[in-house]
Amino acid sequence: MDGLRLPPLIEEALDSTDDPCDLKAECSPTMDNEITAKERGILEENNEKEEMDHERAQEEEEEGEEKKLKEEEGEGEEKRKKEQEPLTEEEELEELRAQVLQLLLELDDARETSNKHQESFHELQGLLEDERLASAHQAEAFTRQIQNLQAQLRSVQEEMDSLEEEKESELAEAQEELRVAQEEVLLLQQAAEEAAAERENDIASLQEELCRRRAELQRLSDETQEYELEITTLRAEISMKSQRREAERREGDVDLLKEECRMLKEECQTLKEANRHLTERLQLLQRQRTCSSVYLSLKEEDAGEGTEGKDSGDWIR
Repeated sequence: MDGLRLPPLIEEALDSTDDPCDLKAECSPTMDNEITAKERGILEENNEKEEMDHERAQEEEEEGEEKKLKEEEGEGEEKRKKEQEPLTEEEELEELRAQVLQLLLELDDARETSNKHQESFHELQGLLEDERLASAHQAEAFTRQIQNLQAQLRSVQEEMDSLEEEKESELAEAQEELRVAQEEVLLLQQAAEEAAAERENDIASLQEELCRRRAELQRLSDETQEYELEITTLRAEISMKSQRREAERREGDVDLLKEECRMLKEECQTLKEANRHLTERLQLLQRQRTCSSVYLSLKEEDAGEGTEGKDSGDWIR
């Protein structure tokens, strides 16, 4: 007698009540990627409640099975006792009726358990459907957000590309301007070096000219001193000759003295002319010397400016 087993339909119903848990367990890993933390927490709480209900139901079933085993053992003992004693037909009918009632009671308990499991199954199906809908809505929202973010990313990428192209063009223009400026700086440096070389050459030539003029001026000064000494000597000679001529005139040689006086006057005039020419030449040399000094000072100033320009060129270099 199978007192421990339920009817096949009830066992199938009980087995079907276990399927949603398995389905939930199988679906939950795939849905965890789409639901939020809050929904995941709710789902975990529901799973824990379902597991607790399932464990409680298993414990109740185990307790019921233990009771049934005890009852069956008691019935087996009674049956063995009754088998030892001869049973009448009425007792057998009573025993069969008791067994039928027991089976009906077990069937009612099984139906109640099945109904409970079906109700929990429907509730779980509703929750699962709600969560699926929420996950679908959330997936749609995430999809829209991803599309919006992708569109924004494309626009930002296009803007970055345009900015990069603009920066590259500006960099090329700046490099071209820098190259032109460097060429201009090189040309200016070359011009400054050439001007400095020319100024140095001019200064050297002017210094040579100044030295030559100074030597010439010194020579003219020496010649002037010699001429002045000669003039003094000639004057002394003229004075002596005049005195002598005066003495000779006193002696009566008037014509000779006149001729000699004329010659002396001509010689004196010649010396005066020579002295005047020397004086004019000396003044000219002094003026040239003054002009050379002014020109040299100007050249030295230009040379100072040239050195400053060279220093600035070196700084630019």
